[in-house]
Amino acid sequence: MNAYRMIPWSAWRVLLHSVLFGMGMSFFDVLFSFYLVSMGFGVEAAGIMSTTARLAGLAFGIPAGMIIDKIGAKHALVIGVVGYTFGMMVLLLMPSLVLLIVSQFVAGCMIAVGMSALMPLLTQATPPAQRTLVFGLNEASISMGLIGSIVAGWVPSWLAPSLGVAAQDALAYRSTLLIGCVIMLCAILPVLRGVTTQPSVNAQGEVTNTHAEEDHIPMKSNRKIIGYATASIFVGLAAGTFLPFQSLYFRIQHGMPDQQVGFVLAGATVMMGLGAMLSGRWLGQSDMRKYAAILRFITAPVFACLIIPQLSFALVGFLGRAFFMGGSFTLNDVLTMHLVNAKQRGRLASLMTMFWSMGWGISSTLSGYLQQSIGFAPLIAMSAVAYVCSGLSIWFLAKE
Repeated sequence: MNAYRMIPWSAWRVLLHSVLFGMGMSFFDVLFSFYLVSMGFGVEAAGIMSTTARLAGLAFGIPAGMIIDKIGAKHALVIGVVGYTFGMMVLLLMPSLVLLIVSQFVAGCMIAVGMSALMPLLTQATPPAQRTLVFGLNEASISMGLIGSIVAGWVPSWLAPSLGVAAQDALAYRSTLLIGCVIMLCAILPVLRGVTTQPSVNAQGEVTNTHAEEDHIPMKSNRKIIGYATASIFVGLAAGTFLPFQSLYFRIQHGMPDQQVGFVLAGATVMMGLGAMLSGRWLGQSDMRKYAAILRFITAPVFACLIIPQLSFALVGFLGRAFFMGGSFTLNDVLTMHLVNAKQRGRLASLMTMFWSMGWGISSTLSGYLQQSIGFAPLIAMSAVAYVCSGLSIWFLAKE
């Protein structure tokens, strides 16, 4: 408990932001694909929309890094979150797929700024000696979105009678998603003030390290920075193949109603948070590169359990993937931020977002079309291979 008491308030403010933003985003994780179907679009529309968001992140990745380095991580985070939220509100009012795509692209550009700013801001707000613990808590705090996942699955049913529509009507889904947008806007409140650079302090209250010392880390070449970010491409490929369709997978393959899907997604969020906390607490002082890679190697066969048609195996694969990737994300995020000079963190974080967006955009588009002809099983196998490639990238490229 002493380790948690030493975490500064600046870091806790950023963690509270992650809790609220994760709650709001979870509404879209559970319901957005259902909303598109209720609007009369096919399953492939979910893939197109997901691809649009990732392509926006890819196109705006480099400008996002420049914005972060220019105005600071905190201001960039606020601008990105506000811009993304209003973009999604406008999107929910668009009647045609073309207008939906345009709105999604604009929102995707803004969230590229917000997502890229989070790691540099959390690094700035946390003493170096406590970053693995805090980054683990950050993944876990995002997992508090489980509350949103559970609530999101039920809200359309609660709103439908007062709206005079069925629970699976587009109006019920749209109204629920707008509630998620309001929660995301509230996420900026904790970071508007009180987030400052923090030195390391030991149990006796003595300063043992400062962020200034990190400025002496040699500036890395562009080739090195690209190498550090490469694993994100493969994670994007793996995740984009399945995650935009996770709700549809459980509905189509296992006949789950919306409410049960919400509970399953909430369970995955809990497992990701648990994996992040455990890795940050117990593996953070070890060889982070080695354990970040190993956890991704383990993820591959566990995730492949989704191929087995029994629901019990599907749940093991889905929840297991969340647990092991949560642990790996924490270690890799801290590792990459430690590898570069403080002045290069915005660039590296934005490049990781770009690469992740690239992988997600490619795979989600292909997956949306291929599902109709080959089903989920081959695509899940492809995801498992991509997780292995991600682990290999960390193992061989995430070095000084």
